[in-house]
Amino acid sequence: MSPLERWSLHLAALAAAGTGLMDGLLRWFGVRAGEFGPEPHPWLPAAQHLHVLTAPLLLFALGMAVRGHLQIKLKKGPEGRRTGLGAAFLIAPMVLSGYAVQVVTSPAWRTVFSWAHGLSAGLFLLAYLGHLFIPHAQVELRTTADRRAS
Repeated sequence: MSPLERWSLHLAALAAAGTGLMDGLLRWFGVRAGEFGPEPHPWLPAAQHLHVLTAPLLLFALGMAVRGHLQIKLKKGPEGRRTGLGAAFLIAPMVLSGYAVQVVTSPAWRTVFSWAHGLSAGLFLLAYLGHLFIPHAQVELRTTADRRAS
């Protein structure tokens, strides 16, 4: 994976996660008392539009990462970090539920897909951050110890 691809992925993940968190927080905690009852926060439409615009950038960057990083690691065998594999398995539910939220017409299904999107995106973000911040040395020590034990 080239440095340009790596930084594209990091920036796209930051943008999508930031706008998604902002959208979720404004949606759940930004309800205000209006003249005729509860009203959504005035910034909610902007947060939602920004998230819908930045999410395809993340999807494109994830596609580059699958081609340039994940496939190579999977061919090498089970010596990689589990956080990366966990993040990879969460891509499909996150993306598919995000698109489903936009296209379903039933409020009940929109709620189901919203929860699925929020949970899968939150778990993806945790796995992605774990993958970034768990040092390679711990993985190398574990694989070396496994080799010695066998």
